[in-house]
Amino acid sequence: MRPLIILIATSLVLGGCHCKFKKVASTLGEVRVQALVTGLPYVHLGRIAPPANPDHAPVAAVATGVVNVVQGVRETEQTARIARAVDHRAVNEALVAGIGETLGDGPPFAFSPVDQGGHVMQVEVRSWGLMVPYLGAPGEFTYDLRVRIYTVDGDRVYSSSTTCTAGVGQPDPTAVVLGVVNNVAELERMSDAQITDAFSQIAYWCGMELVRKIRQHAG
Repeated sequence: MRPLIILIATSLVLGGCHCKFKKVASTLGEVRVQALVTGLPYVHLGRIAPPANPDHAPVAAVATGVVNVVQGVRETEQTARIARAVDHRAVNEALVAGIGETLGDGPPFAFSPVDQGGHVMQVEVRSWGLMVPYLGAPGEFTYDLRVRIYTVDGDRVYSSSTTCTAGVGQPDPTAVVLGVVNNVAELERMSDAQITDAFSQIAYWCGMELVRKIRQHAG
């Protein structure tokens, strides 16, 4: 069964003034897209904050340390699981498809189906994985991208970054409210194909968002 993926957030970090891009965007004609995975996966499962004064609460301090060590071991195990599960080729294809189908013939320029020569949009996947802000909180798959556009002469005319996130699995609503979501269990219930599908959905949607931002910056 395909998991329910709820795309919940996108944030953009501007790469400075886009004045140069505004001047050249409409002159680029067709631009081919190149997707690269440059970062390694990660899993962050959240931690318990230590007591304000460990000397006054030694038992709590020890318990906190044990829980956090266990979380660290689980992070290593689940990072390896995600690394094995995800089919980067499928995810990259989804990313390019999201860009190509949204960009089409423009504006501000057209998508080139030819993967050689000409101007290029280079999309780097700088980091990707599972983020849990605190112990027991619902987890989020994250996909952090940097996009750069180069002319055929190698002149960089555009640069920006964006991060897309989506909820992991289908945690019980009561567990979400109470802050006791078991993210490892949610991840283990997903097959390798479902994990790849989740990242592919994020990638496709993120590609659409990139085009929307590029159009905004083109003016």
